Amino acid sequence: MRVPRYAPILLEIERTLHAVDRQTASRGVMLTDSNIRSVLVRAINGAKGKAPKSAGAGAPEKDRLVDEAQRQPASVRAAVVEERVRPDGSVERRPLPALDWIVALQAIKASCAVRTDNLPGSRGYLEFLRGFISELPGTR
Repeated sequence: MRVPRYAPILLEIERTLHAVDRQTASRGVMLTDSNIRSVLVRAINGAKGKAPKSAGAGAPEKDRLVDEAQRQPASVRAAVVEERVRPDGSVERRPLPALDWIVALQAIKASCAVRTDNLPGSRGYLEFLRGFISELPGTR
């Protein structure tokens, strides 16, 4: 996506996805690109007002971790606030509109699709993300 106003939103979503991948790996579960796409689809559906499906108590740990992961992007959206300077000089703060949030999530989903190998268990996007995040200043 080449719209500059989305860059910080995309970066925070991708940092969050990377953190989710690291957290689940520390619990002995390796996520796949398919799991990340599922998290993104659930976040998009949530932004459209659809209640997310949830794994039951007896579900495999990986399914429960994906359920936990689906709540992470929502915390990013809650933290993103648009600021506009009013004519009187005061600053108006508004939550990120749902449409902008959906566009950002869809852009990341498209990036994931481009970097995913067409093999079950692919981690092409997640490996790309790991390299990308590690190259950012202050993230070594």
